[in-house]
Amino acid sequence: MAKFLFLLGFLLIAGCSYNGGSEQPAIRKFSWFSYLAGEDMQRDCRNPNRNQYRLVYNGNYNEQVRTYDITTKHVNKYKIKITVSEDVDLSNITFSLANPDVYKPWRPRTSITHVSAREIELLERTLVDVGFFDKPPPSSNLSSFDFYWLVSACIKGKFFQNAYVWPSNSFKHAQFPKLLAMWDFTRIPLNRPTAKSDEGIYRGHKAFKHRNHFHLKFGRNGLLKKYILN
Repeated sequence: MAKFLFLLGFLLIAGCSYNGGSEQPAIRKFSWFSYLAGEDMQRDCRNPNRNQYRLVYNGNYNEQVRTYDITTKHVNKYKIKITVSEDVDLSNITFSLANPDVYKPWRPRTSITHVSAREIELLERTLVDVGFFDKPPPSSNLSSFDFYWLVSACIKGKFFQNAYVWPSNSFKHAQFPKLLAMWDFTRIPLNRPTAKSDEGIYRGHKAFKHRNHFHLKFGRNGLLKKYILN
C-alpha cells in the first residue's frame, strides 16, 4: 500500500506543469520535473526578444539543489533569482501563533540580484566554451544521487538544453559555475561532488532514504523527455 501511494504521488508530481513559484515548497514539489524540463521557458520562448536562462545544480538531490533563474529585466539588465534547498532540518519549524510557518524547513534560501547584459554575454561565452549549443547531452540517465549541472536557455526564440555530470571533463572544465558563485548571495556553499554520497551508501538503509530517488533522460531531440522512478 505504501509503495502504491508513493507511486501515485510520483505520477502526480510528474504531471504538474510549472508556472512559477519555485520557492514555495508545495509548488516546487509537485512541478519539479516540469521546472527541470523548462516547460514554462519553452512556452515563453516564442518571443524572439525574450532571453532566459535556467541553471540547476543537483548536488545529490537529498543533500542540496541550487537553481538560478535569469530573466530580462529591461534592455541592459537581467534579474537573477537563486534558490538553495538542503536536507530538511525540522528544528526550523516556527510555531508562532501570530505568524506560523510550518513549511520553513522545506523552504529554500533565496537570493535576488541584478547584472548587466555584458555579464550575461560572458555567461553565454562560458556556455559556448563547454559546448552547450552544439554538443549532444549525456546519453546516460541522470540520477538524483548524481552531481550535475542541468542548463536550459531560450535565446532569440530558440530553446537549448544540456547537462554536465561529475566526474566528466565537461563538468570539471565548465567555467559558468564560477560566474554563478559571484552572483550568489545565499551564503550557502556549494555541495561539492564526493563519491561517498552516491547511491551505494543508501542501500540497506531504511526505505525513506529512497523517497526522492529518480532518473532523468534526454530524448533524441536533445531535450529532457523522461522521468524514471527507481
